[in-house]
Amino acid sequence: MKKNESVLVVYSGWLGDLVWIFPVIRALGSAYESVSLVVSKTQAPLATVLENGLVDVLYIDDSSNRMATARHVRRAARARGTKTFIDLKGRGKTGLYIPWGRGQTVLIPHKSDAREYIFARMLHPSAGCLPPRSTGHMVDAYLSGLAGLGIEDVPVSFELPFDTATTEAAEAIVAREGLREQKSIALNIGSAQFSKIWPAENFLRLAEILESDLDCKVVIMGARDFSPNDNYDLHTSEAIFETAAFTNLIPETTLPVDAYLLQSGAFSLVIGNDSFAGHMAGSASEVEAGTEGAVQADNGCWYKGNPTLSLFGPTNPLYCRPYDPTDSFNTVVMPETYPDICVYDHESHICPHYGDRYCVDRAHCMAELKVEQVVTAVEQKLGG
Repeated sequence: MKKNESVLVVYSGWLGDLVWIFPVIRALGSAYESVSLVVSKTQAPLATVLENGLVDVLYIDDSSNRMATARHVRRAARARGTKTFIDLKGRGKTGLYIPWGRGQTVLIPHKSDAREYIFARMLHPSAGCLPPRSTGHMVDAYLSGLAGLGIEDVPVSFELPFDTATTEAAEAIVAREGLREQKSIALNIGSAQFSKIWPAENFLRLAEILESDLDCKVVIMGARDFSPNDNYDLHTSEAIFETAAFTNLIPETTLPVDAYLLQSGAFSLVIGNDSFAGHMAGSASEVEAGTEGAVQADNGCWYKGNPTLSLFGPTNPLYCRPYDPTDSFNTVVMPETYPDICVYDHESHICPHYGDRYCVDRAHCMAELKVEQVVTAVEQKLGG
């Protein structure tokens, strides 16, 4: 039974991270009358899609105006009578969006999972902790945290409520390019962190092989305007993929249109770095048994996603690959060897340069991922 109450979720992070909480937002929407969400400025272009029925109020965590926005969010939460607050990242600064008062339920991540636990605890000393994250996927970890609110065994769904304008714009591209009429391969060439980006010349060589040897239509995708990587996607697509043999959608599409194209099955295969695009395309939603194209997982549930190849180097695919309990829609490809200069810890799956610019124009793990490895994986994914 749905509670006649509201809940506020704080989740300010990278764009790809936002995909992991779609099932959580749906679960909360089934249990609460109203759901409010605080996201980062980077996540905002995709989060706006959630306002079409999944989220009632959306707030943007902009570091340049954080204090004023936080005051507004706290006042609005009090006015709505919100009593339940969840900070999924556990960052102290985003704890500013949660008001202080009695009779509230405030949940922050376990100290083993919070990014800034001490600061978060100082802001909300009486807050409860979400359960420690398991060693499984991030989606399962976030969903398990809802057990303390009495929300359990909810169907996992990544389906987004796209508006009519987005759907029509995307389907116009599908028709114009004939994407569903041939073997169409989307290449997502960027990521927020440079350490996760496969070299552009490798993507170009892969595109040439896909087009000339495997008779595929190659579509270049990425963010048109993305400040975290200095608009790498747009600049690289214009500098590297100039030939008319490839379709470059980056200058044309918006993020919601990209999300629709990736999720709607417009492509035979989506290939990209550990980023939003792969998560959006390959993450499998729970569906009815026997649904066309669905696969049954070991847990007995049926799931359906899109075929994807995820190129991983400095991050752990166990946590961060597209969500696929069937292990059939997504395939991870990693370097067979790592260079001596690479300091990636293979046991803890930690790279100290994951979030900085150390790997720009330097030898790093992604450069060790060979084109031949990816081509072999493509052939297997396309059925030989």
